[in-house]
Amino acid sequence: MRAQPAILLRDLSWPEPGSPAEQVLLAQAEHAISVEIATPERFASIEREWRDLTTRALAANVFMEPSIVAAAAFADGVEMHVLLAWAAKETAGPVRLVGAWAFACRRPTSLVPLTVLKSPVHPHGCLGIPVLDADIAADVLMRMLDTVVQEPDLPKLVEINSLDDAGPIAALFADVLARRGSRHVRLEPRRRPQLVKGLAEAAHLSSSREKALRQKHRRLDKRGQLSCTTHQAPEEIRAALEEFLALEIAGWKGKAIERGHAIRRFPANETFFRAAIEGLATRGLAKISALRSDGKPVAMQITVQSGSTAFTWKSAYDEAQRDCAPGILMLQEVTAALLADPAIAVVDSCNHRDDGYMAEFWSGRKPVLDMVLDARRGMTPAFLLLGGAERARQRLQVEARRTHRALRSAKASVSSLIQSKLQRLRDIGARPPADEGPTKTAPARVAKSAPAAKPGRERSGRDAE
Repeated sequence: MRAQPAILLRDLSWPEPGSPAEQVLLAQAEHAISVEIATPERFASIEREWRDLTTRALAANVFMEPSIVAAAAFADGVEMHVLLAWAAKETAGPVRLVGAWAFACRRPTSLVPLTVLKSPVHPHGCLGIPVLDADIAADVLMRMLDTVVQEPDLPKLVEINSLDDAGPIAALFADVLARRGSRHVRLEPRRRPQLVKGLAEAAHLSSSREKALRQKHRRLDKRGQLSCTTHQAPEEIRAALEEFLALEIAGWKGKAIERGHAIRRFPANETFFRAAIEGLATRGLAKISALRSDGKPVAMQITVQSGSTAFTWKSAYDEAQRDCAPGILMLQEVTAALLADPAIAVVDSCNHRDDGYMAEFWSGRKPVLDMVLDARRGMTPAFLLLGGAERARQRLQVEARRTHRALRSAKASVSSLIQSKLQRLRDIGARPPADEGPTKTAPARVAKSAPAAKPGRERSGRDAE
């Protein structure tokens, strides 16, 4: 049975249980889904309902956690909205939270002069999917998009960064958008590493690779006693985060010339991460792992969690110890701990693409893409403009990456050739002179005595020679 038209609520608190007001709303909500357009503060106030939803979700998304949404609103100061969907499981039953989707009102990635609803709400978010009750996910998503269309103050164009391109979420979006006739553009399909317990775990390494890593571990251990620590208590997290920020900005990410994106380079990002990690830590949803040499961190990993899915959000390592691969050694420790945790079923790498050392060490892959869609049905001029701009941006990015790879390859080839020539010159300069043995003296020619001339006779020319 199809749900009735959505009941729109704005920034309302749910009435007291058993009150007449609740009974009225319950009666209205029978077999219906109501969608509330809420603020981040309102979202943060329904912690119990949200936590219950995460146990029933079609897919988990830590970047929809109230702590992260509130931190982004606090740090960025941009307008944000959270769609909260409510429904009763059965007639006269209690109303439950059945969906949550947070958006920031921003310019699209293509910088077209339009305002779109953007998810995730912060540029450092790595997944933009809504959190939906698995039993009625299609109806909830349909109602959410209807709400966007019906609310005059909301932009109608939606930009989703890192949307699942396989599995139940991908099938859900394909079905709902097709039934609505909502236009959409798929952008930059790609894969990123993940772990799926029991299906796609740590990748098998060759014996030579394992031997090399053991050697690096021993070499690093000789420089200082190695230990691996995990910080989970809020006060421990706070101190470890300071170490992480210092370690990250000391490397290439802290250099403007390298277009580094270290958190501390941008005050708004630092404000966001401090608030987000602290909020998650108070709920037991964040941990910071550290590989230490004589107590000093040489590699660190921030992992956050929602439901049964963990997300390896940020990592940093001491570049002075690069020859010992501390980041890889840290990853091995973190991977083993995550796979041993009974509360975790899936681990998302949060990589943008299928690269980096996680691509070597994790066997699973998560297909993702970006998407822009129009919540309205049919084609609109605004969507034509945005869709065309996003396609053009993607083509330019593809060409830019191809050119960048070609230049890097050419640079590496030229550098290799120059090094080869220089080495040959050094070899020639260092070569000892050839051993010619003792100097030989040419034998002296002994002139033959000319026969004595007979008296009265001159020597002929032949004799004179």
